[in-house]
Amino acid sequence: MKPEHGGTIYYRLIVVALAMAITVPLFIKSRQSSLNAALTAFPFLNDKGCVSVSGEVKHPGVYLISANQMTIDAIRLAVPSSDLKAFYTPGSEAAPVKCGTDIRLAISPEMLGVISVSPMPTAHRMILGIPLDINAMSASDFDHLPGIGPVLAKRIVAYRQNNGGSMGVQELLFIEGIGEKKYTHLKKYFN
Repeated sequence: MKPEHGGTIYYRLIVVALAMAITVPLFIKSRQSSLNAALTAFPFLNDKGCVSVSGEVKHPGVYLISANQMTIDAIRLAVPSSDLKAFYTPGSEAAPVKCGTDIRLAISPEMLGVISVSPMPTAHRMILGIPLDINAMSASDFDHLPGIGPVLAKRIVAYRQNNGGSMGVQELLFIEGIGEKKYTHLKKYFN
């Protein structure tokens, strides 16, 4: 064995040891109870709003926005994949953007931009720390919340439907299976 080769093995062992020293604590920490999960992975986003832009754009993704920005501003950040002549629905590009919006751009063969706007999926809103709307959530949306399974999610939706189609966050306490401790963790996700 040459001395250089022995040095290479030594360096490889050091790299492997460092990788394990970093990875093992992260793995152990990630296995915490779902009720102790962090509220958001990106708490710095709470100072600004954020929107998701997808479709026929060069750089789909999540973008920070300010209160005065319009749909076209978010689309420009993502860079349309082709030059647009106009928009299919005039004025749709000038609509104010709300935090938690999912904007999708389609481009017709006539080079007209077609904008679709919808709320971001619940899982994305949770990751980004965007408050959820309890009255707009489906059972599968509730199922994404820590400590809520499919049975409890269906109970929440049934309660909401039986009470006029809307409810306040504090009414989660009226749902069988949600006690004070679980409610304290859940209310952080809502407006």
